Amino acid sequence: MRQVLLVFVAVQALLLLLLSPSAEGLAAKSSKKSKKLASAGGKGFGASSSGAALLHTPDDSESTQKLLQFLKSQKAKGVDQGVAEIGIHDKTGQRGLFATTNIKKDQIICMIPSDVALALSDPAKLGKDAPTFAHGGANFLNMYWNNAERRPLWSFYLDTLPSDAKSPYFDATPDFFSQEEIELLEFPRLLDNIRKRQHDIESLAAEQGLDQDQLQFATWLVSSRAFNINLADDNTQNTPEEEQYDERGQVVTKAGAGLNSIRVMVPFLDLCNHDSVAPNCRFTMIDADKDEAWFALEANRPIPAGRELQMAYRSGIYSSVELFLNYGFVPEENKVDAYMLRKGGEGVIASADGWTTTLEEDQSMLEMLQSKSDDDNNNDVLKKILAFRSNMKKAYQDL
Repeated sequence: MRQVLLVFVAVQALLLLLLSPSAEGLAAKSSKKSKKLASAGGKGFGASSSGAALLHTPDDSESTQKLLQFLKSQKAKGVDQGVAEIGIHDKTGQRGLFATTNIKKDQIICMIPSDVALALSDPAKLGKDAPTFAHGGANFLNMYWNNAERRPLWSFYLDTLPSDAKSPYFDATPDFFSQEEIELLEFPRLLDNIRKRQHDIESLAAEQGLDQDQLQFATWLVSSRAFNINLADDNTQNTPEEEQYDERGQVVTKAGAGLNSIRVMVPFLDLCNHDSVAPNCRFTMIDADKDEAWFALEANRPIPAGRELQMAYRSGIYSSVELFLNYGFVPEENKVDAYMLRKGGEGVIASADGWTTTLEEDQSMLEMLQSKSDDDNNNDVLKKILAFRSNMKKAYQDL
């Protein structure tokens, strides 16, 4: 008990140190980012849902307009004030997709031809040449970003992506945190995955002669934006029966022998934000076995004009560990967390007693941070950390 108390005091002392204006690490380095973009309560890729239509401002930036013009020239459907448009959320400041007209249940909202998607590995190798996000990041750099021949061909899309951590649309994943900040997360499964991600980036950068910081950022782009596409080997065929939907319209893919996957980055669709509780649309493929295949968004239910379009990343099977690790946000609510804790296994803290602080203590510190001035951006990382700790501890109540 005494040791736990000492650890708790140390945690509080570190929190107070990081709260100071002179604090080092990412919390200080990212001070230029708007506070609205870094709220730990599910903003950014994980913008929270609302019962009312959300106000937004259409994104009229030059890069976005060039992207839309190119997509229309390639026969993309439902983009640019057709059924959906790219906009800036008036409350969070985040880019997203918004309905421009009333949408019916099961309606195809928009369709992007597969020819304009960026494959991050060789489809013939069934994804085995890019086993980790870091490998996907390295392929992104080598195949597109740093490729003098290919980059001009893909500039319509690449120019719309954040280019570094100073971008207002960058939401740091935990591998960008300082080691002191990472230790505060405390959950072994998350800590192990963060360290593995950092090791993958470091070793792959050395192996391929890539700039480590650039590879880390490319890995973030891939983990936060790429879609996983299931492929079948020569002995397995994908059939419609292999994909089912639950009561919320989320895809539940049956595990079939021979199934592999590759990661692809799909312009326009990759701006669709996440909702863990009630996603109103889903990512799907149309005519997947044909040469002219399409990536699409399909409505789970009727969507009023003006509402933000939100899907459940990875079909809603991600816990807060995976969402935080790969996207950089902590959802306000995620029922998968309780399932993960109930299942247990390696790297899972068995009960709330296994943490060095209580839920009430974490929530109290989080409320203190949230009450600080909107001009203070040094607390964004700590908000995420405390939101994650709180989410995990609340999930024990559902066991």
